[in-house]
Amino acid sequence: MGTEPEQQEGFAIEEGMSTGKRVALGLVALVVIVAIVGAVTQMAGVGFLGYRSILYGSGELYVLNLTPETRQVRVEERAPEPLLAQNAQMVELIGGTSKVDILQEDQSVWKSFDITIDDSSALLNLSGSTCLSVADVTAMYRGQGEGLSFQALLPADTEFYELGTHNVIWPRRDFPSRVDPSKGPMLWVEIVACQLLEDPNYLSEYLMIRLQQRMEKRAQPE
Repeated sequence: MGTEPEQQEGFAIEEGMSTGKRVALGLVALVVIVAIVGAVTQMAGVGFLGYRSILYGSGELYVLNLTPETRQVRVEERAPEPLLAQNAQMVELIGGTSKVDILQEDQSVWKSFDITIDDSSALLNLSGSTCLSVADVTAMYRGQGEGLSFQALLPADTEFYELGTHNVIWPRRDFPSRVDPSKGPMLWVEIVACQLLEDPNYLSEYLMIRLQQRMEKRAQPE
């Protein structure tokens, strides 16, 4: 009985074909597959590289700029968005790796980042001397307690942090009345004095007071 020709992605490979030809056919097949996926995602309205959103989802990037300089943030060559001094800007990211440029007012690049997320929100801290805490307050929202636990304590030199959830209370933002548990745990990101990172127990007590004040304010009728 004869040996049937080897098949690879719809291409018949003849017996005795050289390794170089096999590699070339494999590359052609890969290009065809990528082109098909790109065309499908383009027709679906998610862009030629929309496969990233299918594979890796999407997320918000909270860009914190507590410096005295006004800048701009540009994602993947999209139109830049303003990043005011002593303020923050939220931008949308497609999952996978995105190029994020921080621009000066004259449009020159101040800093550039290759940021990778996997269906999650993330933080980009450009403030230099600003520390942050990331606390899990899921139990409070589930009515299972009033405490918090730290997921991370971020020193001032931490520029990027992926949170692993879409449920995030960002600094200077209101606490939501309810959350979607399917989007991950409820995390609270807060700006804190850097020296407090050295004493997590004291920091926890301090944040609990802040948390209670925020929750009481939220409960007050407008």
